[in-house]
Amino acid sequence: MLNCLRPYASTIIVMLSVVVRAEVCEPQSASRTRGAAIHECFMMARADGSGESVSDAQECGRATAPASTFKIPHALIALETGVIDERTVVPWDGTAYQFASWRREHTLESAVRSSVYPFFRRTAALIGAERMHRMLERLGYAADTFEGDVREFWTNGDLVVTPREQLLFLERLVRGDLPIAPAHVATVMHALVMPPLQISNASGLHTFVLRWPTGTIVRAKTGNTTVDGERVSWLVGSLESVKGTFVFVGRVRARSQLSSTAGADLALRELNRQTSRLR
Repeated sequence: MLNCLRPYASTIIVMLSVVVRAEVCEPQSASRTRGAAIHECFMMARADGSGESVSDAQECGRATAPASTFKIPHALIALETGVIDERTVVPWDGTAYQFASWRREHTLESAVRSSVYPFFRRTAALIGAERMHRMLERLGYAADTFEGDVREFWTNGDLVVTPREQLLFLERLVRGDLPIAPAHVATVMHALVMPPLQISNASGLHTFVLRWPTGTIVRAKTGNTTVDGERVSWLVGSLESVKGTFVFVGRVRARSQLSSTAGADLALRELNRQTSRLR
């Protein structure tokens, strides 16, 4: 259970996405899978880093694969290195992918919103391992790095990141403090905007009834993967409303099946719990 959330005031933006091979929709609740321990972390802070709330400091300091939440720094790196731009259209390669959303052409914006793994495997190959390493160091995304295939390190546990590292990265992204051209940051931020009361991932749109003031902008990215028998589900992002601008991270992990929206379900529950405490 989350037990040490503290009140604070500001806005929120949210970012959302999903890892390719782990984006399987399952009927179980994120926090009620039978016979397995469920580990939850939720963090939230104002964009300036103040008013931070942490559900479980130990769990929020544990690193796991970022899964498709890595599409946020990945998209920034792809734009900054020039391997694609916001107008680039990548055609479907004809492969019978699991998700219908992957079986069509994509721009960066649509690939982020539909969490299109084949699109990002392609951009990773174009970026190359050397430039990817250099850009990750420049961004200060995580203490860890990767050693294996540049096309899959964010899904298989080669690179791991803690929820706290994700939160700090989001704070810098929202404030415009990353060493990335402002136009590229704006492109990615636009791609992360979710439809009202919904979030999107590879399998489509899912209900996300956020009880925040009308007009709140949600920017979000989901992420799901399984590494060494452990399932991980994320939602990271920000909210922007009359209450202020906030960033948040939700992660659920378990050695059992989890819904592809487990991280989003956790984040939604805790974001709505915070609403009445914000002034």
